[in-house]
Amino acid sequence: MDGIAIVGMSCLFPGAPDLKTFWQNIVNKRSAIGDPPEDWGGEPWFDPDSRDNDRIYCKRGGYLGDLSRFDPLKYGVMPMAVDGAEPEHFLALRVAHEALVDAGVPELPLNRERTEVIIGRGTFINRGYTNLHQHGLIIDQTLRLLKELHPEYTDDDLRAVKLRLKESLPPFNPQTAPGLVSNVVSGRIANRLDLKGANYCVDAACASALIAIEIGIQDLLAGRCDAVLAGAVQLTTHHLLLMIFAQLGALSRTSRLRPFDKDADGTLVGEGVGMVVLKRLEDARREGNRIYAVIKGVGSASDGRAKSVIAPSPEGEELALRRAYEAAGVSPDTIGLIEAHGTAMPLGDVTEFQALRRVFGTGDGRVGKCAVGSVKSMIGHLIPAAGIAGLIKTALALYHKVLPPTLNCDEPNPQLEIEKSPFYLNTETRPWIHGEAGAPRRAGVSAFGFGGINAHAVLEEFVDGNVLNTDSYHGEWDTELFVITGKTREDVIKRGEQIHAFLSGAADIRLRDLAYTVNSMMDDDSRRLSIVASSAEDLLRKLGHALKELKRPERSRIRDRSGIYYFDEPLGGKGKLGFLFPGEGSQYVNMLSDLCMHFPEVRDCFDILDRTFSREPGGHRPSRFIFPPPTSDGTSGDEGIWRMDVAVDAVITADRALFRLLNLLEIKPDAVLGHSSGEFMSLEAAGAIVLD
Repeated sequence: MDGIAIVGMSCLFPGAPDLKTFWQNIVNKRSAIGDPPEDWGGEPWFDPDSRDNDRIYCKRGGYLGDLSRFDPLKYGVMPMAVDGAEPEHFLALRVAHEALVDAGVPELPLNRERTEVIIGRGTFINRGYTNLHQHGLIIDQTLRLLKELHPEYTDDDLRAVKLRLKESLPPFNPQTAPGLVSNVVSGRIANRLDLKGANYCVDAACASALIAIEIGIQDLLAGRCDAVLAGAVQLTTHHLLLMIFAQLGALSRTSRLRPFDKDADGTLVGEGVGMVVLKRLEDARREGNRIYAVIKGVGSASDGRAKSVIAPSPEGEELALRRAYEAAGVSPDTIGLIEAHGTAMPLGDVTEFQALRRVFGTGDGRVGKCAVGSVKSMIGHLIPAAGIAGLIKTALALYHKVLPPTLNCDEPNPQLEIEKSPFYLNTETRPWIHGEAGAPRRAGVSAFGFGGINAHAVLEEFVDGNVLNTDSYHGEWDTELFVITGKTREDVIKRGEQIHAFLSGAADIRLRDLAYTVNSMMDDDSRRLSIVASSAEDLLRKLGHALKELKRPERSRIRDRSGIYYFDEPLGGKGKLGFLFPGEGSQYVNMLSDLCMHFPEVRDCFDILDRTFSREPGGHRPSRFIFPPPTSDGTSGDEGIWRMDVAVDAVITADRALFRLLNLLEIKPDAVLGHSSGEFMSLEAAGAIVLD
């Protein structure tokens, strides 16, 4: 098929109130695993070593906590309908609305009469149903027990007790009742957002989200609708649910979720909501939508008569994978990233790798070709919403051309036999260098559910000619530059003291916002104090030190390796600028990797390098040595980048990438010089030659 475009996305995940924060947490390797909120309401925690198995469960997980906010009036919901109903209904509505806004609605076209809503969700214990049971069954049982223990209680006494018990609970009334019906999750979204296509819920356990998306794609391709709002929700990590997982032996006793690690001992449960807006690719192009990624195909399969109804089956997972790549019309050999189910249950992880190896092959010397990871290591296992978290993460990875990291995988489980596959476990944030001539970056997303239901989606980046994506969700850089100017040294000191005073009394400052404010005040005055800072605290400390030094009259310049610079007589105002392009000996592993992730123009140079060598029979991919996989062997580390056939290519490419970036920043040299192979780039920079 031509493909289904993801034109809008939104999420509410642990530690992430929105899409940008979710991506920033991923690339910054921030874990959102923690203890439940204080008002969580679970029973006292029990010793993990207890022999009383029905009392063994781990309290840590991926909780939303204070991020669970909903303004009923904003969405036309009566406030009295919220308290006592199921929170999933309302937070799903909030995230669905945000997904449509992200898709450009109402500015961009959306045929509301032909927009479907398909939501994956579980039908197990949740807050709303717990409240319902307490109002009915639990209170009735309590009253019967009281009557047996205290036969002297009159009917009036028991009615009074019943009234007090009900007053202690959230309400249950005609307004809250609809919020306890499962399919009203999708119905409320369709109602409040005025969407008139079909709406319904899907329960396929942990595969719910991908199955919902598969159904939506089928409806789009069959012409039954023009857009689909699909996603999944899981908002109740109730202690009763954890006890069920504990009975199954699924929870980590060490409170750490370690996908594919040799010490993996179970999963941790999480909460979250994720939504995507889907359109046929040709429609999205025509209507001017931003396209995060393209879904090429989804495959699903059941395990059939496996060992157990809840035990994973490599045959069932393999069948889902094969159906996905058949539907997509692409070879698994073209996949650069797998977002695995990766629950950190040892049996599940080993089974998943068995299925992957059967479909992707043994590697044949291509170990380290395809990255594997699991977002569960950061946010927990979101059960029905697990697949949507993985899909959103993967779509953003394709959009930004970044290979996202997985946490807590220190040493791969030897039972995975990863050395017999083309895979590696990606534990670092890395640029996604791609040299496949004629093929876009591609990725796979897996979600496997209890009951033997398996799903896999194949995604690829959206390629539109030679246009480079500049709409970045990287909200934070490692450092920011601050330039404080003044006509005199005293002016610089005065302005610096104002900033220092502001920093001393402010809280929760975003460094990039402060840098923008400070640098927008920069002018052509001759005195400049420049500071490179990694945080507000770092800036406060360095600024205090700089001001102290500037108040010493004999100090005419500051050149501090920590990132502080000042000159009474700036060199740039009088001299000319020269570029010196280095040659062999200047290369190092992961050089310019940070710039590759922030500037497409830099990454594109390394893409071109790989693409050039991919045309050669048996040719090496230089990026394998420049940006080696984190778990690769020593031959692809420092030793590889010092090979002459790699060193020259790496240096020339890095020189070109930096030159392109400096040109983008309008920094132009008056003279250029090259050392060794750097002479090639100096000739090109001077306009003497053009390197193809």
